[in-house]
Amino acid sequence: MPSFTTSALVGTVGITLLTLSTVLAEEPPHVATIALAEQSWALNLDITGYRVQVDGVKPDGRRYFFATNTAASMQLSITLETISGQATEQGCAAHLERISPPSPTHAKPNTTHYEIRHVPVIEYLAPEPSGTDPTQLHLFACVPQGNVYADIHLSKTGVMAGDDVRLQAVLRSLEIVPAGPPSSLDHFRAGSAPYLQGKFRQAIPHYEQALALEQAHSTLDKAIWRLLVHNLGTAYGMAGDFSRAKITLDYGLSEDPANVLFHYHLARTYAEMNERDKAMQSLHTAFRSPQHQNSSEHLPDPRQDASFRRLMLDPTFRHLTESLMQPAI
Repeated sequence: MPSFTTSALVGTVGITLLTLSTVLAEEPPHVATIALAEQSWALNLDITGYRVQVDGVKPDGRRYFFATNTAASMQLSITLETISGQATEQGCAAHLERISPPSPTHAKPNTTHYEIRHVPVIEYLAPEPSGTDPTQLHLFACVPQGNVYADIHLSKTGVMAGDDVRLQAVLRSLEIVPAGPPSSLDHFRAGSAPYLQGKFRQAIPHYEQALALEQAHSTLDKAIWRLLVHNLGTAYGMAGDFSRAKITLDYGLSEDPANVLFHYHLARTYAEMNERDKAMQSLHTAFRSPQHQNSSEHLPDPRQDASFRRLMLDPTFRHLTESLMQPAI
């Protein structure tokens, strides 16, 4: 693998899903649509009264959705997981059996099995984690669709009469509908899962699709757009395609010329291409820009960056890096 390392990415990449969650939590929809970018179907649920907290893709590729109804002390989580074979009703039944609460008598008196619109459900009461009242009411449902299992969990704290009906109403609204064309956000999510696992070649196609859609019609929040450009440029670099990394970062700078992280990673790209003077110019721009000097965010030390290892043997380049890392006067 080339020395285009992921130093300086930990903090940036770490906020990918957090930033996404914050943006999507601002305006909770009445109907939630949860889909995987590569699937032709989507799952619809009426979540009136719930506020979306997380809507994204986990690093392992599972689609995850989490919403809360604070007024009613209710929570909803949905996980879509792709498998290598066919998802089946038998697989759902086995899954629900595994997550049923254990009982010393094996009778599981607090657990009820039933179906809502042909969807298998288990319902049970459990004490709070602290072991004190009030209890929690849990509903788990499982939906097989193609090669995907949809795992749905609803819970309610401080159970009162009729709460089971309120939770069941969410499941009664469940529909499998045709998915619309994936958006740039959908492709960004799908690309970020393999990216966070270091599978950069797998991330590139989705990131490319997301960027193409953004260039045609911009819909992403600015912070997520910056991550898209940054991550795609980095993925190209990690795959050894430095010419495309440069094209991506040049595009980013054409839209956001003051972005110091773009300048820094462009310097890394030039270094991998053995273009010393251009690497020096990009480093100088990154460190000496007013945006960097007036920001509390620190750029990586280029002297410790493997991308610059070869150029550090050059006295002129080494002198520049030493000067850039001196405290500002």
